[in-house]
Amino acid sequence: MGRNALSTWFIAVAVCALTALAPAAAQATATARGVVLNSAAGCGDGSLNITLTTSGATREYWHATNLAGATLAEKEAPTTLTDFNGTFVNFQIGLVALQPANTLIGSYAYVGDTPPTAATTAEFFVYYNCTTRQVLLTCFGAYGTCPQTARQAELALSPSIPTLSEWALVLTMLLVAGAGGLALRSRRT
Repeated sequence: MGRNALSTWFIAVAVCALTALAPAAAQATATARGVVLNSAAGCGDGSLNITLTTSGATREYWHATNLAGATLAEKEAPTTLTDFNGTFVNFQIGLVALQPANTLIGSYAYVGDTPPTAATTAEFFVYYNCTTRQVLLTCFGAYGTCPQTARQAELALSPSIPTLSEWALVLTMLLVAGAGGLALRSRRT
């Protein structure tokens, strides 16, 4: 082995050894376990009680929206739920203004990392009537699981009605007419 080859081999082994010994960057994990509307929530407050387990979480984000699409609250901040296991009561989502009676509000929050990913961030969502406090939809899970706005929640609750394109409708009508004609013809003979 030549002198240059030996030096290159030695450097490659040294880099591999240092890479293996270097501590890996810690990555946050956050697992959502449940969510309920907080007892203080109503038309001026969208607070939640969130149940989760975190390890190394760094950020939290929350917002609230109404069905018209208006943002009623929004903030991102460092989290105090860095290493947490249990139910955090009163995850505060204060609305910027008191909403009219019976406004449908979507309260959303995540805890983990920013930017959020399914591997590092847990999310929580409650869609409710602010006067009656009737909960219409709840969701919790890995980031990307839940609706994030009142509009998205309403769409999730709306039944989907299958529709046909114009051509498919015409072909279906012809098929039904043909089947009816065959049935009548069979009946006459």
